[in-house]
Amino acid sequence: MEYRFMEVSMACSDCEEMAAFFERMFDAKVIFKGRMAGEPFVRIVACGITFIFRQETGRATPPPDPHFRNHLGLKVSDLSGAIADLKSRGARFVIEPEMVAKMQQQKGQGGAPYLVTTFVAEPLSVDTIAESGYRHDLAIFEGPDGLYLELNEVHQPQGVDWF
Repeated sequence: MEYRFMEVSMACSDCEEMAAFFERMFDAKVIFKGRMAGEPFVRIVACGITFIFRQETGRATPPPDPHFRNHLGLKVSDLSGAIADLKSRGARFVIEPEMVAKMQQQKGQGGAPYLVTTFVAEPLSVDTIAESGYRHDLAIFEGPDGLYLELNEVHQPQGVDWF
């Protein structure tokens, strides 16, 4: 099984400000914007790395959802195979694909869906992403010292390479 680095997910006080800084300093490209678990987020590509900046203003304790904590993302071509491989090595998964599907259907804070995308980079848009064939499946397991590792199987339309 091959595991490739994919993203860094970081909490910040102002995700728009953080994204603008990376755009200005490193010519970053904004890929997605929206809300996750009721909080604003921005996904960018800068310096060959995908970053997710999640706004956590006023949050006194870490959220219970491991997907929303700081984590390292790895890209895999076969998510089910990767999960089986890592479980055989002793990995303890806290989120698996079927759990993600349920979270997407549940209502988040303030009655909003768990994930709302308000901006999608060209050549796709908020209106065309669902029909484009773009799909992103994930699972998360725990490492030492509170480290979370996210496995991502991403299917992008031809001509799109955001990772």
